[in-house]
Amino acid sequence: MKTELSLVLDLALARTLVTRDVDNTLGAHHGLGLNDLALLIELRSAPQGRMRRVELAGRLGVTTSGVARQLGPLERRGIVARESNPADARLALVVLTEAGERLLGQALPTAEDDAERVLAKHWSAAERQRLGKLLGADQCFAS
Repeated sequence: MKTELSLVLDLALARTLVTRDVDNTLGAHHGLGLNDLALLIELRSAPQGRMRRVELAGRLGVTTSGVARQLGPLERRGIVARESNPADARLALVVLTEAGERLLGQALPTAEDDAERVLAKHWSAAERQRLGKLLGADQCFAS
């Protein structure tokens, strides 16, 4: 019988294997990792493509220092930029640039195709559907 810890470890391993496969394709074709893609998707969904780092970190489930480390290379490539917050100059906003929007548009079809391929390696269509329901992040992980 599986313990709760075994289940958590199995989930962590599954995430690692799936992420690694998708990262390889995204990196080779677009120079992005899956975590970078998730960040760009969050920015695109934000009003005017802008978000405070602390909000972005919360949406991605990482620390603010983790999101700051992730933003550095994206900012150097011109994919994201910093902008002063008009309400409080101490709080910079992260902005999705036009180049970032273009890259995201190019990378999404690759990521969608690869996600389907990678998940199909591990689970049947019915299992993937059940997994999607079980992991409904908007329902189970909302804080």
